[in-house]
Amino acid sequence: MLKANTEDATSGYWEPHTSSIDFCETNYLHSNYIAEVHNVWSSIIGLSAMGLLGLFKGNPTNETRYTMFYLSLILIGIGSACLHGTMHWVYQSADELPMLYMVICFCYCIYECESPKG
Repeated sequence: MLKANTEDATSGYWEPHTSSIDFCETNYLHSNYIAEVHNVWSSIIGLSAMGLLGLFKGNPTNETRYTMFYLSLILIGIGSACLHGTMHWVYQSADELPMLYMVICFCYCIYECESPKG
């Protein structure tokens, strides 16, 4: 991994940043190509991998509502990794919109909690 220059740690490959948020960690501290390294790997492992695990192991009845829930978790992880890697407004949308989708899926899962399986 290419380490950013300590004198110029705020500049990197994806400059200028167009996202409206930037508060997680110092940008380009570990790499000139990834703005927030730790947020990228934690999004991929913490969200996308858990969504994949839930998709394959957490839905034994193969219900669509749970499939959509886990797919939205995977999308959140991918969008979050893209956002924290680039700090671009397009990827901020790719991070935030799946969160709304997941809330809708969660509400649907709660609403259909007493329905027959399948």
